[in-house]
Amino acid sequence: MAQTFNPVSFIAGKFRDLGNELSRQVVSRYFWRDLLSVFLGVMLYTIGFSFLIYPQRVTTGGLMGICNIITIITGIKVDIPYNVINITLLFIAFIFLDKNFFIKTLIGIGLLAIIIPIATRTAIPDPRIEEYWHLLILKDQPLLALILGSMMCGLGLGLIFSVNGSSGGTDVIVALISKYRNMSFGRIFVAMDGTIVLFSYIANVYLADIKIDALAAFDKLVMSFIEVVLLAMTMDWYTNNNKQSIQFMIFSTKYKEINDAIISRLRRGCTVLEATGGYTGQSQKVLLVVVRKQYSVAISRIIEEIDPKAFVSQGAVKGVYGEGFESIKKLK
Repeated sequence: MAQTFNPVSFIAGKFRDLGNELSRQVVSRYFWRDLLSVFLGVMLYTIGFSFLIYPQRVTTGGLMGICNIITIITGIKVDIPYNVINITLLFIAFIFLDKNFFIKTLIGIGLLAIIIPIATRTAIPDPRIEEYWHLLILKDQPLLALILGSMMCGLGLGLIFSVNGSSGGTDVIVALISKYRNMSFGRIFVAMDGTIVLFSYIANVYLADIKIDALAAFDKLVMSFIEVVLLAMTMDWYTNNNKQSIQFMIFSTKYKEINDAIISRLRRGCTVLEATGGYTGQSQKVLLVVVRKQYSVAISRIIEEIDPKAFVSQGAVKGVYGEGFESIKKLK
């Protein structure tokens, strides 16, 4: 007889898992280092967006791009819809993504909720007044400001993603797609953000309180696409092409503990191989693990934590096919 789905028990189980993961993370010496990376990433993103992109009425992608369009149309402060929509996406992360990601995403959202209002209101005190829409930095070089701002945003997001976190918003959707489709973060961002910036033209020309001439709005649209591509390229450059996979060969007497930790913490599978030492003639177990590149740091940390004396071989794998990776059909 099939069991009836109980949403209360399901949510309670999620909170229990979250509590266990939080307890484990807080005592980890890597957690505070990762937290610093999230903070630096948030600061880079905030400066790049608030002072170099936002004042030019260039619509970025992602949630900030959506909120920017809402601001252009309604004059509402950009941080208000940002925080409201983020709550919904944060709930999605809580349900579908791993708890380590959720914790760091929650921290990233909290930091942005504090820093973004301060930065945007410093750059544009009142978005309903046209004279406020100007650059405070690189006033006479808007293209350079756009390039620099895009690279800072991309570097900030790459820094956050590299420690299995996010800045919230549509980053949660990107992480969700990346979990089930072996695509780089940059490619997903281009597809999603490219769609969003198309609506910026309509918003600027037809719907804004302070409308922009059609040709001027087209210039903004071109600049928006430049921003999206540069952000994605910078983020993929930093994360070093997340589509690449890594193969670990782990020689350790504590192979069982390492195996259990990888399976329970990362939800990744391991293969236990039988090996014989060529010199000693002794039998030994060897763990074979193939994972996406973003998991390589986490696995290295697990090995160092359990057996610092382990012998580890790590190599880049160009193509991995099967469950959890590329479709085997692509072998053709």
